[in-house]
Amino acid sequence: MKKIPPYLLAVLILLITFTAFSAENRSFTRQDILRGSITPEREWWDLAYYHLEIKVDPGSKTIAGKNTIQYRVLKPGQIMQIDLQPPMNITAVSDGKTALDYIRDGNAYFITLKKQQNISELNSIVVSYEGKPRESDRLPWHGCIAWKKDANGKDFIATANQGDGASLWWPCKDHPKDEPEHMLISVNVPGNLTEVSNGRLKKIDTLADGTRTFHWYVSNPINDYCVNINIGDYVHFSEVYQGEKGPLDCDYWVLRESLEKAKSHFKQVPLMLKAFEYWFGPYPFYEDSYKLIEVPYTGMEHQSSITYGNGYANGYREKDVSASGWGLKFDFIIIHESGHEWFANNISNADIAYMWIHEAFIAYSENLFVDYY
Repeated sequence: MKKIPPYLLAVLILLITFTAFSAENRSFTRQDILRGSITPEREWWDLAYYHLEIKVDPGSKTIAGKNTIQYRVLKPGQIMQIDLQPPMNITAVSDGKTALDYIRDGNAYFITLKKQQNISELNSIVVSYEGKPRESDRLPWHGCIAWKKDANGKDFIATANQGDGASLWWPCKDHPKDEPEHMLISVNVPGNLTEVSNGRLKKIDTLADGTRTFHWYVSNPINDYCVNINIGDYVHFSEVYQGEKGPLDCDYWVLRESLEKAKSHFKQVPLMLKAFEYWFGPYPFYEDSYKLIEVPYTGMEHQSSITYGNGYANGYREKDVSASGWGLKFDFIIIHESGHEWFANNISNADIAYMWIHEAFIAYSENLFVDYY
């Protein structure tokens, strides 16, 4: 691994100064505190595993299902905070056998556990929920889901929720300090569509009603905001990159009409992997593969499922934001969002207030990519 030159420090100092200045005179609500703090109802338990099981209905633009949350008891506690933002609603909570009482305070639900919580125990609850999640035309900057159509009139749907929180569309412990050690994502969609999430595809179930359920398993710890669903008339192609830790599966999921463009344009992925493994060390998630998935917004760094919507062109929406000429020699979204696998997904912040550090390192990584070639 190569040393990062010391002038990076100057960039970080400028960003720290800007962040401190822009935070001046801000007032924070109780909801900000509940989401952004390690509350007493969060600190006594540690996430171990999620199994998110949902049905996505494009016709009604709704999501319904449940999340099984497995956790370790760190110290005595009987009330647990789970986050889910309106207009989504929790409809029931149980410990697998017994229904549990809960109250809502805005975006936070406080669940009273009946079973005694003994230190070091591995326990679980099941949270059922439903609703019509907040729609957005400004992903990934605001909102959580886009319900679009592709050029052939088929549903084209994706989530992205950096900043606003994963709890926009699924119930979770919505704080970056705690991550599940692994996760299973099971998504039921209309039978003519394909769903792609984080990790590796374990199986596809075809149901009697003609719908299909896709099961994706994430074997590495994952931040809640990186969990995503992507639904469309996808076709798949792949390659194997011989990286620093051996063969890395690279899978590409694109709209049917984009296949030939993608096969040519995504040749930048091995170039990215070669440069970043040189500078930063092995790609962090060999076990979960690398994926690039076409979506109806510009792009986002979802762990092991980088989303892409930059129009199969270099630059950022065909513009050179560096004004140097170099920005049009590579696709900003492929390089920038993939770089986040190292800084944001592997080396992550423990508080949302420091998410800017992710962007500082990745802005620098674009320069390292150019320097390498």
